[in-house]
Amino acid sequence: MQEAVAIRVSEISRRKWKQRCHFVRGGLSMLYEEPRETELAFKIADRIISIQECDGGYDYSIMDEHYREIDGGVYDDPAVDINFVLLSIVEELKENPDTNRAKGNITKESKLIPLNYDEVAEQADIANMAGPAVYSSRVIMEFKAKTEECFQPIDGLGATEIEELVEEYVTSKLSENDFDASGRGVVISGSRCRGLEGKASDLDVVVELSGDESEDDLFNLFHEDNFKIGGVPVDINPITKYKSGTLEEYLPGVEKYLEEKYQKASVRKKLKEKKSEIRENDEKADKDNKKKSENVR
Repeated sequence: MQEAVAIRVSEISRRKWKQRCHFVRGGLSMLYEEPRETELAFKIADRIISIQECDGGYDYSIMDEHYREIDGGVYDDPAVDINFVLLSIVEELKENPDTNRAKGNITKESKLIPLNYDEVAEQADIANMAGPAVYSSRVIMEFKAKTEECFQPIDGLGATEIEELVEEYVTSKLSENDFDASGRGVVISGSRCRGLEGKASDLDVVVELSGDESEDDLFNLFHEDNFKIGGVPVDINPITKYKSGTLEEYLPGVEKYLEEKYQKASVRKKLKEKKSEIRENDEKADKDNKKKSENVR
């Protein structure tokens, strides 16, 4: 009896489905079309890609290793095979610059590793329930921890509550004006985050965004309403990866600036205290001299 050997042939094109050819030694015995796939999930480098058939095409998401969505959309051609969509997305990620952080560590040599679609979808749901993706690296967590210690509440609101309000404002402004950008993280910066503010100090907040919009256009958008919290003007500073850098890259510079500001303020305070001490000593000496003069008389 001749032994059958199955060979899988993946032929991705706009009009052809994958086929499985069964060959028997000496000739072809059968050729048939395999069931059409409607869901796929793969890992590539530090990114996860999920694709699902939907009305009008395919819905896809590109996530980080924590299943937090970075990019996504709809591939609006239902006639193509889902594998064609996958390879198109991967080719786009490999060949083009990383303009919105979707590419991550993907290189031309990166390989696709199949994942269970249902498990990926479940993990993505859990990640989405936890809130928007803020890259809580050690840099950001330490920066925010110091802010929590030093921040003076505004209208009864703490640092975290204010960051949430700013995030809501930014999201609404982007949506209302159809800006191609999405928030990556919100962090209070400037003098107020270290308790160095004056009575008239603004509330400085840095917001990292992804997308194709320029930082200048984003800045103008966020300042057109003169947004305030508790009567305090909010100065929103938008940053992007390819200009000012990510929050992880940007915040160390802010920390250095604030430390220098603290040191200068500390020096000024010491000088002021020293001058006050000298003045008090001089006044005391004058009083002592007057008493001596009076005693001599």
